[in-house]
Amino acid sequence: MTQPLLYLSDRVLGELRKNVGVNLDRYRTTGFADLAEEPGWDIPLGIEFDGTRLATLDQSTPQNIVSVDLPNSIIVGEAISGLSPAMANEERVWTRLSHVEAIDYCRARWITGREEARHENLIIDHFFAPTQTGIRDDHALSRLWWNYQIARTCMPEDVSGALAIIMKTADIRSNFVERIWMTSRKNIAGAVLRAMKSDLWITANEANFRMFMKSLNRLGGGVVFEVLDTGETDEFVRHCAAYAKAA
Repeated sequence: MTQPLLYLSDRVLGELRKNVGVNLDRYRTTGFADLAEEPGWDIPLGIEFDGTRLATLDQSTPQNIVSVDLPNSIIVGEAISGLSPAMANEERVWTRLSHVEAIDYCRARWITGREEARHENLIIDHFFAPTQTGIRDDHALSRLWWNYQIARTCMPEDVSGALAIIMKTADIRSNFVERIWMTSRKNIAGAVLRAMKSDLWITANEANFRMFMKSLNRLGGGVVFEVLDTGETDEFVRHCAAYAKAA
C-alpha cells in the first residue's frame, strides 16, 4: 500500500537529536507514534512509498548479516523507488522513517540484544544521518537504499547480482561505494562490476581487491570514460585487473 513519504522539520530533528538520552524508552519499546502527527513531524515530500513492502524487512541479525542486508536492500530500494539521489541525501527523510514507519526494524537491527550502555551511541549512529558518510554507511535504512541505488545504476539488468558482488564483504562495499567518482559514472562502474563478476581473482581476497582498486585509480586518472563505449570501458578494466595481478 502506497502512502505519502514524510519528513521532519529542522526543529523536530534538533529536538530528537538533543533528547536521545531522554527518549531511550521510546527507542527501546514505546516508539514515537503518538508524536507522529504533531506539527513538524509530517511534512509531505511530494512522493509516495510502499509502506506495506517496507514492513516486510527481515529483522533478524544472523552472523552472516549480508544474507539479510542484501534482500533488505532490495526491499528498501523498491519500497522507496520514487526517491531521487538528491532527496536521499536529506537526513530529515531518513530520521522520520527510522523513528516512525520503520522503527521496529531499526530497533531490532541496532538496539535489541545490545548492551544497554551502548544504546544511546547506537541510536545516534543508526537513527540519524547528519553527514553524507552517515547516510551512505551508517543509517539503518539509507545505507540499504544506497546499496540498491548503486546496484541499479551500475547494473540495471541484474540488480540482485550487482548487490551480491558489492556486498560480498564489508571491505568491497566500502571501497566500491566510497569511490563516488566511479559509482556516479555508470559506464565505468558497470564495467568494474562486470569484471568482478567474471574474474574471480578480483574478489578472491581483500588484498586482491584493494590492488585492483589501486590500479583503477592509478590508470584511470584523466581518462574521460564518458566518451568510451562499453567494449572500450570493459577492455580498460581488464587491463587494470592484469596490471593489479602483475604488481
